[in-house]
Amino acid sequence: MSSININDKKVRWEECSDSVQNTFTAYNSKPSITVLPNLLQQIPIILYSGQYDLRCNHRATEAMIDGMTWNGGTGFDFGNGTSSPKDPWIVDGESAGLIRSARNLTYILFYNASHMVHYNYPRRSRFMLHQFTQLDLTSSTDTTTRKNTKESTRSIRLIAFIVLPVTFVTIALTGLIWFFVHKWYPTKLPTPFSIFRLLQSKTHNVEQQQWIRYSLLNDSSTNLEVVDSETFV
Repeated sequence: MSSININDKKVRWEECSDSVQNTFTAYNSKPSITVLPNLLQQIPIILYSGQYDLRCNHRATEAMIDGMTWNGGTGFDFGNGTSSPKDPWIVDGESAGLIRSARNLTYILFYNASHMVHYNYPRRSRFMLHQFTQLDLTSSTDTTTRKNTKESTRSIRLIAFIVLPVTFVTIALTGLIWFFVHKWYPTKLPTPFSIFRLLQSKTHNVEQQQWIRYSLLNDSSTNLEVVDSETFV
């Protein structure tokens, strides 16, 4: 409901609403065939039918169009012995139906669709509307997605704009505090270089201790050999 700007907390959606049907039912209204010609003089109109629509079958719709006169012609006749061709209607690289156009009127026959065309083929239905209103449907990203992407990008930039300066200020303050504390207490606060030298000296002492142990062991072995040889003698 939010996609069509309707508050779902105030309005309850129904697939078939009797109140809506009764509101739009006009028992004394004129037939469409008498209303459409005047509208077609002012605005473009699109009509569509499902191939297997048993309630409003496409043959009746096509017969009405063929017998209707608008903008100086009858039906899809061009008036010079030719008529508008039934061109294949291609959606996503597939043949989705037939399309005809003439003098502000466009008619589309949906292949393998019932009375609920938009239920059978929601993407093709949207493509039809976008094509008719000359909107771009080259990708699956619609206006809402693009808007959300822009908002996300704006949020990321705002966060970066706040975080980066705070990080730089924190590093600078840490460096200044280290500098002044080390300046005031040079013997109590180790610097990174002194820590490195301390670790290096500890490593050197360990290696030296290992070498001393090895030397002592060698000396002990030598002394034992000398004692054994003297005992043997």
